[in-house]
Order: sequence, then C-alpha cells, then structure tokens
Amino acid sequence: MNGRRILCVFLFFGTMAFSTFAAPVIDPIPGASIPAGKTLILPVTASSPNGRPLTFTAASSTNGITVEIHTNNPFWKMSVVQAAAGNPPGAFQTPFRGGVATVTNIGDMTFMLFRDLTPHTVDVIQGLTAGGLYTSNTIFHRVVPGFVIQGGDPSTNGLGGPVFRYDNEFNPRAIFSGNGQLAMANSGKDTDGSQFFVTAGPQRALDFGYTLFGQLVRGFDVLTNVINTPTNGAARPLADVIITRTSFVPDNFDTVLTLAGTNAVGVAGTICVIADDGAGGHATNSFTATTVTDTLNDPPFLYPNTVTNLVAPVNTRLTNMVAALDLESNTLYWGAVTLDMNATNSSAIVVNGQVQLIIIPDANFVGSASIAVRVGPNPSFSTYDKQIFTFAFGDTVISAVPTNFTAPALVPFTNLLLATFTNGVPNSATNNFTAFINWGDNSTNSGVILTNLAGWKEVRGSHTYTNAGNYPVYLTVQSASGASATVVSTASVPPVISLTRTGTNNVVRWPAWATDYQLQSATNVAALNWPAVTNFPALTGYDSVATNGTIDSACFFRLKK
Repeated sequence: MNGRRILCVFLFFGTMAFSTFAAPVIDPIPGASIPAGKTLILPVTASSPNGRPLTFTAASSTNGITVEIHTNNPFWKMSVVQAAAGNPPGAFQTPFRGGVATVTNIGDMTFMLFRDLTPHTVDVIQGLTAGGLYTSNTIFHRVVPGFVIQGGDPSTNGLGGPVFRYDNEFNPRAIFSGNGQLAMANSGKDTDGSQFFVTAGPQRALDFGYTLFGQLVRGFDVLTNVINTPTNGAARPLADVIITRTSFVPDNFDTVLTLAGTNAVGVAGTICVIADDGAGGHATNSFTATTVTDTLNDPPFLYPNTVTNLVAPVNTRLTNMVAALDLESNTLYWGAVTLDMNATNSSAIVVNGQVQLIIIPDANFVGSASIAVRVGPNPSFSTYDKQIFTFAFGDTVISAVPTNFTAPALVPFTNLLLATFTNGVPNSATNNFTAFINWGDNSTNSGVILTNLAGWKEVRGSHTYTNAGNYPVYLTVQSASGASATVVSTASVPPVISLTRTGTNNVVRWPAWATDYQLQSATNVAALNWPAVTNFPALTGYDSVATNGTIDSACFFRLKK
C-alpha cells in the first residue's frame, strides 16, 4: 500500500478570487468497498446555491486505488407513479396507454448514462425516449426485492420491445458492484431492446451478461419505494408502477466516479472530491475506499470491432483475429461454427490465447458466409459470449458517408438525402444494393438508392417524426453479394420555445433535452447578430427555464444549434 496522504486544500497563486455567493456543497459520500482488481461505480451529488454549473475533480491518497470522473455524459430523468384504487389523498389522473389512470406520486429518478462506455446503447435510449416510447406507455412490470426493478416494455408484460434489436456492449470497467445501476434486459445474447432494469445492491452474477449503461444519481428513495411495492407470484406489482415521462435533462450539479482497486485485498485510501462553481466557490468532501475480496470469477467477453477484414474477391481467403478479455486472466475456451455451407474449409486457431479466424470460401463462391464465435471460461461453455461475423466474397468494400439533417415535428418528408456511398466500382447498378433505415424512434423502413452526378450512390428516405428531439439514424447499405456498411447520422427535430413576460422579466422556457441549443436574444427579429443569453437556466420539471430582465418592450428569443 502506498503511504502517501492527501489533503483537500486549495492553493491560489496571484490574486485570490472570492465568490460573492454561497459556496457549493457536496453531499456526504459513504465509505466504499471495491472488489480487489476490479471497479466500483459511485454517484456523487452536490448543490450550487448560485445556480452555476459545477466542475468536479477527484484524487486518491494511494496508488492502489485510482479514481475516474465521468464527464460529458448525458442524464436521463424518469417520473414514476403508482395506480391507485378509488381516490386516496394526493391522487390525481394521468394519461396512460391511450386512457387515463388514477395514481399517486412516487417520485423522480435521474441517471447518468455512460455514453463514454456504451455509446450505441445510449444512442438507442435517446431515440426511443425522444420518440415517446416510455412516456405514459410503460411500467415496471417486474419487481424483485433485493435484486432489480425492470421496466420499459411497451407491451407491459415483459415480452415486448422496439421493432429492432441490437448487440450487448460490455466494458471491463463496468461491473455490477454498485447500487442503482441501470442496465438493458435481454432474452439472450445480443437481443437488447427497450427493456431495462435498475439494481438493488451489488448483483455480480450479471457481470458481462447485460449491458450496464447508467448509474442512478438521484431518486434512491424512489428505487426503494418501488422495490417494496407488493407483487404477485410472477413478481408483477399488484398496482401498476407507471413511468409517466422520461427525458434527457441537464444535470450540472452531480457526477459519477469509477474507483479501480489493486489486486491486493485490504488497501485503503482517502478519496477527495472537489466541486468548483467557476466563480470562486469551492466544496470538498472525502471518503474512505477499501479493496475487499472479490467473490466472483467473472466470465470472459468478446472485444468489439476486432474483426474488420470482411470482404474479398472470389477464391480469396480472409484472416481476422477475434479478441476476448478475462478480468482474472483465466484460460479462454473458444468455439467456432460455420452457419452455412459456403466456407466449409475455414478454421479457427488459438494464437496467444486469442483466436485467428481463417475464412476460406468454397471454390468460385460469390456471396456471404457467416461464422459464429463464442468464448467461455470452461470447455463446457456453461456461460459464454458470442458474436456472429458475416463475410462477403466476390465483392468490394462499401464506403459510406452519413448526412445529418433537420426536420420539423409532424411534417412528413420524402426523398431526403441520408448518406452517400461507393463500392469502388464505376457504374454499379443501383439495384445491386439495398438500404435499411432505423430512424431511431422505433420505426424502420427501406431507403431509395440513386446515382448522383459525381457517380456516387445516394440513399434517400421518407419519414415523419412525431416529437421534437435528437434521433440517431442508423443506415445499413448491403450489396447483393453480401458486402455491407452501417453509418449513423443525427436527425434534429427542433424544440419549441415559449416566452412569458412579468414586469421587466422575460421568462423563457424550452425542453430540457435541448442542451445542444443556445438561447439567443435580439431586439429586432431581423437582426443579423443574436447574442447568447448568459443567464444559467434552471431545470424545472422537464424544462429549462431562463429569466432575463430587460426594460425593452420588444425582445425576441430563439434557440440556435
């Protein structure tokens, strides 16, 4: 154990700046136990009386424990109520699945989503949230005390999901050693959809079987209330626990830490967390972290994106390395099987613990060949991670470039450019390709492929977004021989801004998810220069609200990306 000590102090050189406002406050942080050699994800909450955003730093007193602050990640807010019989005190009515339900309030939960660890999953959640899949449409249909609460199913019975599925995302620094961890439910390998669960305490048996993509930062009392709700024999609450709204929101006062411990047990250190409001106000808080015996031998998992050599001419073999990780460095056991009869002479060779795939197409074969690879901790594959890889022969690589676009809500668009691509072969026929579009809002369709004047192919699509929001648009182009390329663009459906005036105060309100828009003002709507409004907006419900005092009777506001 390193014997250095750490003190939470501030040193100023030159002129010392003092805040004229009350300093921020970091809430108490309990002591933390980190599985030796692994990680613990820990939320930190704070307050800033002057409303200024907080910047966090953290340090450890020992080299045996490192600390990472997750930055630039989005936050996801969720409001939860429970169906009520009759009209008990505090009951109110809320829309639910096309009707109205009488409910009592449980409260809000706010999560940090780990775009830095699981970017694809967070993109999917962003699109489904903006599209309204969760709002007044889903419930927590499964509640298991001491384990999880599970929700997000549009069919409300645990069997449904969106119109598409996608792969798990695993990260060696994201294990279920904490509390209030947010993860995707699934019905097998790489079947993530819209259903999610929140853990009650450490659930290490879930490590690398489920995508861990977020951490609860506020609303632990709500988690406790839902966990304690009475259920039937199928773990479904007797009274529906309804998700009335979800949205991405700004959270300028909270953060999440990941603590990583050495393999040695019993290493203790002081973790010092500092919050800075950027105007001279600072707060510090410290807690003790200790490495403890890790009681679980985690299963291995496959690294993503290591297989990249996917397309070859006729009668040409392809060679790729498939990589996996075991946190305990245990022996890896591999299995590979061809899923069709198009590359029957292919082989999988273990090289330094990883697998080299040599895909040999049958003589003169043109088309695609798929191979499933799995890795496990034992030869019986009692648990394993699996991935299917598809290779194309007699084809050329497709290179595609996505196009971001803006579209108004509730206004259909047609023939909109989504991407351009080429396979490197001049004058390739457009009917040699297909394009599949996932619009991000729980809808999919096919694109139209044209050739532009530069000889590149264009993919154009038609759709209608019902709600404002930012949507990830996934576009997959595939040739008749099997080569494919997937690109992602962003569809921006602009928010609506509202303005009220009281005395000399302008109160501007807009959806809180629109953090990538800047509030600007001008006294002339035709002005060329619209200065940014520098007031820090406050989060009120699901809206950002800024109050701007002015004596001008004419003042215009807009949101600009």
